[in-house]
Amino acid sequence: MERVRREISAAVAGKSDAELMAAPAGGGWCAAEVLDHIRTAESSLVKALGKLERGEPTRVPRRAWYYRLPMTPVFWPIKLTAPKLVRPRPRAEVVPAEVLQGLASSRHDLLALVDRMGEERFARLVFPHFLLGRFTGVSWFRFIAGHEGKHLKQLRRALSAPKVLRFAP
Repeated sequence: MERVRREISAAVAGKSDAELMAAPAGGGWCAAEVLDHIRTAESSLVKALGKLERGEPTRVPRRAWYYRLPMTPVFWPIKLTAPKLVRPRPRAEVVPAEVLQGLASSRHDLLALVDRMGEERFARLVFPHFLLGRFTGVSWFRFIAGHEGKHLKQLRRALSAPKVLRFAP
């Protein structure tokens, strides 16, 4: 999980805001939107796990607590639509520096939550993915690594793809 995050950081290091915001000619998210999606997903998980830690209700479908599907197909090279909860903000609202700071904050918050809970308690906790069902804390780390690994490939494509050129009238 940490290795993938380091690779993401390396992929965007030294890139200008214009490079991170450039729309790929083939369509899809720009690099900054990919980063914003990763940040949003991790922040949402931290918020939900914090509620679980405090014994507060979460907004996970009740049925998700009763099954467990394999996570591997989620990481196959097929395009999946991100759920509304974890979609990036509209491109006009994305500020690359804020997104990068948000990535650092969300990871810090996740690891701080694990520290508060203790490694053993976190490893044993059960909290479901809204679609894939029950995950343990360790499974969540595996999921985060796979999720970010898939988006690392998307990020690299977005940064290397021909860009849509826009000219002012």
